[in-house]
Order: sequence, then structure tokens, then C-alpha cells
Amino acid sequence: MGDARMDGPAIYVELKAWQGAIGSLLGFGALILGALFNFHLNRKRDEQLRGEEVIAITAAIYSEIIIIRRSLARMANAVGGRYLSMGLREDTFDEHFLKGIALPELRLYPALASKVGVLPSNLAFEIVSFYSRAEEAQTWLTRLREDETRPYSYGVNYVLDPALEAVNGVLSALRIMEKTAVILDQAGPLDLKRAVSAQSFEREQNEN
Repeated sequence: MGDARMDGPAIYVELKAWQGAIGSLLGFGALILGALFNFHLNRKRDEQLRGEEVIAITAAIYSEIIIIRRSLARMANAVGGRYLSMGLREDTFDEHFLKGIALPELRLYPALASKVGVLPSNLAFEIVSFYSRAEEAQTWLTRLREDETRPYSYGVNYVLDPALEAVNGVLSALRIMEKTAVILDQAGPLDLKRAVSAQSFEREQNEN
């Protein structure tokens, strides 16, 4: 009986001896929980900031693509119309004409190119493809002008093919961008009749 009455004080003494360790353990657990909670908050904040960055980048590039896309359509129709009416003569694509239909200078894409990687991979690929085709069309545009030092000339499809691919091929990407940035006015098809007619005629000429 005497040993039983001593169990209570003995346990109390034992617990008192472990009090510091238990307190440290509880404190460590509280730190872990706090760290996990802060990590959750920081991760949620980072995701929100990343989402806002994606929207901002998408909206900016979308606005430039719309401008460049219209300019590409204008370029393609101008080249096609000139070719259909004049053929490939020495004065068909004079310097004044080519300067008048050149694409406007790119400003947003060069500044944001390093940020395109934060966008969904399929969208980033379509954006890069659009600008690549636009650059290709612009590069070949200057080569349409006859050069006396060059014993050959370039066909208009060097310009029309990448220009038409850029104008039509980017539509699916524009749909994604409109949804991402909540853009209500959708970009639609553009008039490319003269460009398409010239493209078909040039192919027929090359086949014959």
C-alpha cells in the first residue's frame, strides 16, 4: 500500500524532470506548423503573382500581335496585288513601295521575349512561331526588289507563304490569349484575297 501511495508523487517528479524536454518539443512543433503555414501563404501569394504576370504578358503581346497581324495582311495583299497587276518587272517592287508596306518596328515582344517562358508551353510556341514567320516575311520583302548585281529574282511566295501562315496560324493562340486576359472582342479572319490569289498563281507558274 505504501508503494502505491508513492506512485503519484513519483510520476509528478518524473513529469517535472521531463517538463523542459516536453516544452521544447511543443515549441519545435509550433515552429514547424508556423513554417508550414507561412510556406502555404507564400506559395499562394507566388501563384497569385505569377497569374497576374501571365495575364499582363499575355495582354501586352496580344495587342502587338493584333497590330503586326493586320500589317502582315496589308503587306501580303499589297505584294499580291502588285504582282498580279504588273508581274515580276524591274519596277514592280520599287524601294518606295516596299518601304510603304514594311512592318512596324517590334517593341513589346523583344522586351518580353525572356518572359514568354512563363506562359503555357503550347501558347509560347505559337507566339514564337508567329513572330518568326513575321520576321521571315519582312526579310524576304526587301529581296523582292530587282538587283542588277543579282542574275535572278525572288518569287513573291517567299513573302506570301510566311505572311499568310502567320496571319492564319496564330488564330488558335489568340483564342487562348483572349480567354486568359479576358479580352471580349475576338480577333477574326482578315481579308487575304489578293494575297491568296497571287500565291496560287505563283505556284501554278512554278509548276509549268
